[in-house]
Amino acid sequence: MNKILMVLFCFVALNMQARQVITGNLTDKETTKPVEGANVELLQLPDSSTVEQSKTNSEGFFAFYKGDTIKTYCVRIKHMVYKTRVSAVPKKKSMINNLGAIALDPNTYNFKEIVVNGSKVKVTELGDRTVYGIPDGIKKTSTDGLDVLRKVPSVQVDYLNEDITVNGKTNIKIEVDGITRDKEYLKRLHPTQVDKMEVITSPSGKYDADVDAVINIVTNPAMKFGLKGMVSAMGFPISGESYMGRVNGSLDYGMEKISYYVAGNGMLNHFDINSNMSRISGTNDLERISNQMNKGNNENVNVGLIYDPNELNNLNVNVSLNNISSNVNGDTWNYNRSNNLMNSIFKTETNSSSIRNGLTSSLFYKHKFDKKTQHGFEVELKYNKSLNNTSGNDYRNIDFNPIDTIARFAGLWQNEKSKTNTQTLTGQTNYTLPFDSVYSFNAGISGNYNKYNIDNTSTLIQAPNLDYTDLRLGGYAELSRNFKKGSVKVGSRFETSWVTINTVEGGHYFSPLPYANGSLKFNDNHSIKLSYSRRVIRPGVGQLNPLESYVDSLTISRGNINLKPAYRDNFQFTYNVKVTLGKVTLNLAPQLFYEYKTGLIQTIVIQKDSSKIFESVPYNVSNGYEAGSGLSVNSQIGKVMFNSNFRYSFNHIDRYVDLNNITQIDARNQRSWNWNSFMMFPIPWDLKVIAMLNLNGPVLDGQTETKMSPFYFVGLVKQFKNNSTLNIIAFNPFASRFFDSTSALRSNSIFQQTNTYMKTTAAFAVMYSYNFKVGKSIEKQKRNLEQPVEDSNFKLPF
Repeated sequence: MNKILMVLFCFVALNMQARQVITGNLTDKETTKPVEGANVELLQLPDSSTVEQSKTNSEGFFAFYKGDTIKTYCVRIKHMVYKTRVSAVPKKKSMINNLGAIALDPNTYNFKEIVVNGSKVKVTELGDRTVYGIPDGIKKTSTDGLDVLRKVPSVQVDYLNEDITVNGKTNIKIEVDGITRDKEYLKRLHPTQVDKMEVITSPSGKYDADVDAVINIVTNPAMKFGLKGMVSAMGFPISGESYMGRVNGSLDYGMEKISYYVAGNGMLNHFDINSNMSRISGTNDLERISNQMNKGNNENVNVGLIYDPNELNNLNVNVSLNNISSNVNGDTWNYNRSNNLMNSIFKTETNSSSIRNGLTSSLFYKHKFDKKTQHGFEVELKYNKSLNNTSGNDYRNIDFNPIDTIARFAGLWQNEKSKTNTQTLTGQTNYTLPFDSVYSFNAGISGNYNKYNIDNTSTLIQAPNLDYTDLRLGGYAELSRNFKKGSVKVGSRFETSWVTINTVEGGHYFSPLPYANGSLKFNDNHSIKLSYSRRVIRPGVGQLNPLESYVDSLTISRGNINLKPAYRDNFQFTYNVKVTLGKVTLNLAPQLFYEYKTGLIQTIVIQKDSSKIFESVPYNVSNGYEAGSGLSVNSQIGKVMFNSNFRYSFNHIDRYVDLNNITQIDARNQRSWNWNSFMMFPIPWDLKVIAMLNLNGPVLDGQTETKMSPFYFVGLVKQFKNNSTLNIIAFNPFASRFFDSTSALRSNSIFQQTNTYMKTTAAFAVMYSYNFKVGKSIEKQKRNLEQPVEDSNFKLPF
């Protein structure tokens, strides 16, 4: 009996010794960046039978758990964008056999003649992000990189100001290939340069704590060679009084180790905005009818270089110049009634102007210590200096007789002016250390110096100035582990800041900001992920500016220098499922979320004493929370592509009592929703139909509830053989109003409702874009995945 047990023990010991975990990571040979989504097979030799299969994650990592120390293996790697590669697995007696970094040769494509059969959407869910592979259909119907972003689920880019939001959040960080950029930089990207987009809704400690989400655009490395450029123009008439136009152009020259680029864009707009407001306060009623003519123009220029001397180093330099100017001329009629009797009529005439321009320069450097792993560090520096930031208001009131409406008195013109000088310097360094094949340790430190000096003047009062300085130091550390069917990441960011307002210490804040996320993949079609993060909401300069504005003589507005940061704790659970039925492919991602908010910053309208004058001031009001569910759909139904993102939320805000023990906000509940969808399908004559729909439910902000009208469009896209594209799009057809919104303000002393809109007769846009490439020839590939690139010393026996 003892001999039998001894034999069994030896057999188990030998078997345990033979078992081996085989790991490695894939990188792009040209950019050294991780390759995600590659299919890796472990083949046993000499019969080349498949032992196990794996797919690389966002770090390019793969792992096999059925290896054996006494057997001979090779790995076969397949990816749509890269040439198939077969590599030998060296024999090792250790429990873990790390193959290190395996570099893949990218397939290259003809810039002038990109041909992709099919346009199925590929969606990859990772622990902290969702990765969207951009299909050829979206690229061909887009004018630039920002236009591609418009068609990604969960991301909204409005068509007037081009503001970017993700699931309703506004503080969005833009990256291109992991380097901080802005939305103007996206306009220099030709759509064919965009390979995929990563939407990070649970940012790690690498990013500042006030960042709500991160959008990282991953470009196609094959597009960096040669001289290439693009130009686009758009005309957007809305009505006889409202219109908008945009132009955009870029030039890019890439060599083997260095690329240069210059890009510029501009916008001109003229909007006729109307608003009607009614206010009820006790026995007093106010009716206001306003018309504003808005004229504006934006310009931006980007120049820079990208230097890759070798596979271990990367340097990026960018300089951008921005200018935003606007002029607003308005007439506002005010009708005041008391006990239903008209007691005054007056008109407010306003002439407002604003100029904001500045220069931003940035430097990014990344170094890897070896080719086989992601071990390395990166440094990023950014400096912004305002050049001429001024805003001013000229206004006067004209009094009319309420009986015969004849003008009887015109007040003197008054003036308010603010001149802002802004300087910001930010720096950050990040360090990555992979170890034991499945672990990765990341750490970093950052510093932010922000100085805002606002010189306020007013002909009506002695206007106070604002001298605001914020020195913020931060750091983070995180540990992640990859499993065969998932990953886990745990970390925390720490921020400490010293705020000085008008030479007075404004506060010292220390914020620990933990975060964690994990994902579990059941199979190729089912996976889940769970994330938690704590974020900061800092007050903006406009919310801090103490200048009292009397442009609206019935509602005085000012900032509040006593505002403190607010915080959010966010939890998200997402289930991902892929369904394929013939020519129908559905990627569904239902989600549950909960966010608890403390010290919310919201604007409160308060009646001053017993007068008819009100004051509008931001305060740190009470706490609240938001809970709800969402559904993201990415689908290909035959030749029809349909993307959709729907969110339903329940919002609650606690009761807010001011320092005078007066309730300014009652405890309130509000249900809201958002639905953003995009559809595209081909029709005869080589045309494509595109359509978009955006629906928003009521939004609660303190005392105010806002409702927006639906926004939608339908259009045709024609791509010509000379690399040009023509888009004709009709916005909100059959609607008489454009960007129609209604807001209702409720407090213990006032009810106010405001309706704002633009009149429209035929809102349509005509967009034309053209791109070219000259110089180095780039060979067109057929994407033959069965054509392997083999190691020089290894041949497959089949």
